[in-house]
Amino acid sequence: MKPRSVKTRFLKRLDAAGISLNDLPVSDGIDAMLNYYSAERVEGCDLEEDGDMLLFQWGTYDWGKGASFEVNITRQLIAASDEDDEPQQLSLTFQFDSAVGSKAGEGNQWCESPDGLAPFQRSIVASKALKAVGQQPPRSITLRFGRC
Repeated sequence: MKPRSVKTRFLKRLDAAGISLNDLPVSDGIDAMLNYYSAERVEGCDLEEDGDMLLFQWGTYDWGKGASFEVNITRQLIAASDEDDEPQQLSLTFQFDSAVGSKAGEGNQWCESPDGLAPFQRSIVASKALKAVGQQPPRSITLRFGRC
């Protein structure tokens, strides 16, 4: 697929699975992103050159609207033909009340290729972030695609 189609393809995959972005539990969102990464490659994004990676990150942040605890999974893409070498990202963020993350702290983990998906998934499942949010629904869910 072409890089500009990344967000649309992800949404189509959710729709085909009967999943609504607005009602997406964190664990299902992460699974959807991992499955997408496993199944579909992006043209011009060389795995050997870290051109297509996953980032799982969490922490409590205040972006000007009050603090919230965020759990995020991002697919980062760098096309070999991209002259400015600035990554593009498909970013799925789940926001919770800030108190939820008090014991989770902040952190991140990278998956550099589909070969590393299994241990990456195990580390996400065992993360303080997923333990902190449990099964509670997020306050908001955001899916963005664009330059960093």
